[in-house]
Amino acid sequence: MKEQKYFLSKAQNNYPELIYTVLTPHITEFTATSGDSVLLDLGEHAVGHFSFAFDKVDIFVDAPVRLIIKFGEDMREINDDFSQYKGTLSKTWLQEEIINLDFPQKTTLPRRYACRYIKITVEKANRPVKLFDFSFRASTSADASVLKPANTKDALLNKIDLVATNTLKECMQTFFEDGPKRDRRLWIGDLRLEALTNYYTFNNLEIVKRCLYLFAAGECNNLGFLPSFVYETPYYHSGATHIEDYALLYVVSVCDYYEHTGDISVINDLLQICKSQLESFRKTLNENLIVTRQDGWFAFIDWCPGLEILTSLQGVYLYTLERFSKLLKAIGDEECEKYSSHLYEVRCACKTYLYNENKNAFINGFDNNQFSVHSQVWMILGGVINGAEAKELLLFCLDNEKAKQPVTPYMRHYVTEAMLKLDMKDEAVQYLKKFWGGMLDHGADTFWEAYIPDDLDFSPYEDRMINSLCHAWSCTPSYFIRKYSIFH
Repeated sequence: MKEQKYFLSKAQNNYPELIYTVLTPHITEFTATSGDSVLLDLGEHAVGHFSFAFDKVDIFVDAPVRLIIKFGEDMREINDDFSQYKGTLSKTWLQEEIINLDFPQKTTLPRRYACRYIKITVEKANRPVKLFDFSFRASTSADASVLKPANTKDALLNKIDLVATNTLKECMQTFFEDGPKRDRRLWIGDLRLEALTNYYTFNNLEIVKRCLYLFAAGECNNLGFLPSFVYETPYYHSGATHIEDYALLYVVSVCDYYEHTGDISVINDLLQICKSQLESFRKTLNENLIVTRQDGWFAFIDWCPGLEILTSLQGVYLYTLERFSKLLKAIGDEECEKYSSHLYEVRCACKTYLYNENKNAFINGFDNNQFSVHSQVWMILGGVINGAEAKELLLFCLDNEKAKQPVTPYMRHYVTEAMLKLDMKDEAVQYLKKFWGGMLDHGADTFWEAYIPDDLDFSPYEDRMINSLCHAWSCTPSYFIRKYSIFH
């Protein structure tokens, strides 16, 4: 409890200042009666609170007006029939309000929404009514004044960068949200990618520190892993989900922060938590140093349907071990050699037990013949395979119909990272342009939670209506474009 209070206090000391902007739609006034509607366009995706005024047109109005107000991140969401929703997540995430209001009045909806379009339908009014003075008070903790344009020589890359930075901006509120439409929580997987991109764009270090400390204050599960997400409202509390690869990526996020800032005070605070995550994961390895399923065990990797993820999880562990070993060496920690030695042993085990000679690829688990892009990428990032052999393997899987393919920008980030590690410069540029550029071709103002080019109705929640179209983990093109000269 004492440590939790300390970490929460540190998080509070890094509370970011919100910046507000008022957006006004192109329509300023609308007169309507029952059944009439108006579509407002803010001109850009925004996160915040909607306000409007209304009044009666004549003296004969003697009852309140009932309005249906619908918010859409794109026009498909505006046109969706929410009554047909059949997804696995709560329908209450769908962005719609039904309200009764008396005359005359100016009102601000108390709930925050994420949208570009707002559709107001007058469901019931016994006489004509007038709606006017529309405004949307948008919020973010990203300071746009410090952001410089990418200015590459490629118009498409410049457009991708603009949309990626806008995606990040919308998700930067009082902490890094996964998506401002739905969940509105701080998740470790999203934090890692948001923080990376933030370093090369808005460089708000306070919000990164805040997020790291918020997780440090969370309650670990019986396996010793940090919570995968935390809430800020109505009060701070951690979520009940504990994702093993996310716990590892928390360690990587701490390493990233130190590499970018050199801030040893944060490392002194969080070092033991990082060690505990690695030691907890080590207990999931069998006698051959291969990860095994545990009671209460859960990992993510990607939303790809039917994906087996043990080999990928093993790669995330190696990736984390390598980054943490480098951190320990940089700060002169005496346990550096212990972690480096273990890293070498686990890499050798992966070559022995996880590579399938018949498939010429790493399989997706100890007793499983499935193989995927995911497994190869994480074996590459984990340092199990390198050079020309690794390049050949990755290209083989990316072009193989039998191999499971990524469906999230989250996993596509790590594919791009693997390409850059292998010096696949041209392939990385084209991969980024094709995937994120594909979302632009479908009208994206911000980048999405999931995207399959040939299946725009794909949803990990069994209904596209609930998908987030502004999602934090999709913002990393700006990181790649701004960090690596090959994109210029």
